[in-house]
Amino acid sequence: MDCPGCGVEMVDLKKEDDLTLRKCGECGGLWVDVSDLNRMLLHNNLPGLEALGGKIDPEADSGQCPDCLVDLLRVAGGDRAHPMSYDTCESCGGVFLESEFKEATDAKGAEREIIEFFRGFSGKAKKKAAVAGA
Repeated sequence: MDCPGCGVEMVDLKKEDDLTLRKCGECGGLWVDVSDLNRMLLHNNLPGLEALGGKIDPEADSGQCPDCLVDLLRVAGGDRAHPMSYDTCESCGGVFLESEFKEATDAKGAEREIIEFFRGFSGKAKKKAAVAGA
């Protein structure tokens, strides 16, 4: 599977269960199957992807889905001070997270970084920090 960000072949990150997680060795982008992503989110007390919200950016050129070869959609979210985005396929639901994941060298590390990304995307990290500071 070629990376939607830079076109380089992505490699599978191995894990005990049947997680579909691929990483680009060039740009550091991650590709995750939507069912696996939802399972990760739910196991970490986050809502599923569709409930996280976000707004489609019709102007973004996000490349093509490496599985379906249809155009990806960019979904923007997070707070105004720290906007975040991910790309998703309308056909298969796969999700591409761009190069901020270069530090993830294995599936466990990638999963932690994905969860932190979506905590910020949903605003849950901000709410958690506000509760802790009270």
